[in-house]
Amino acid sequence: MQLTANLIEIRQREIFPATVDIKDGKVIQVRRFGSNPDDSLPFVLPGFVDAHIHIESSMLVPSEFSRLATRHGTVAVVTDPHEIANVLGVTGIDFMIDNAKNTPLKCFFGAPSCVPATSFETSGATIDAAAIGQLLQRDDIYFLAEMMNYPGVLSGDVEVL
Repeated sequence: MQLTANLIEIRQREIFPATVDIKDGKVIQVRRFGSNPDDSLPFVLPGFVDAHIHIESSMLVPSEFSRLATRHGTVAVVTDPHEIANVLGVTGIDFMIDNAKNTPLKCFFGAPSCVPATSFETSGATIDAAAIGQLLQRDDIYFLAEMMNYPGVLSGDVEVL
């Protein structure tokens, strides 16, 4: 497939006419053929990556969140599923990952480091250091998610550290 459009080149802060070759859903080549935007052509730009999100905060499952986010140009998210983990533990994380698999949105899930977030909260589940270690061994978990238990860090809590 070939697309002729004004390319918005973010890094160089330029807009110029180009031909974009696409094969199997991937950009293969971009060929610039002018220096000024052509008003008769559509505009194309890279998709957005949301670098920190909790999909559950949207009150949507990943498949529905994906439907809305991709409509507005978001192509990938880096997500910490700690909210569902606080309720359902690893079962909730598994649900989110499974639900996200059949969407066009690329979801990069982290291992929630604070379930519960602090000892001052009541939680439906607990994910301890051993469980986090197991999560980090999985191919569908990409990183250790945010640390919210700063009192545990400051007091040197062995389980937190």
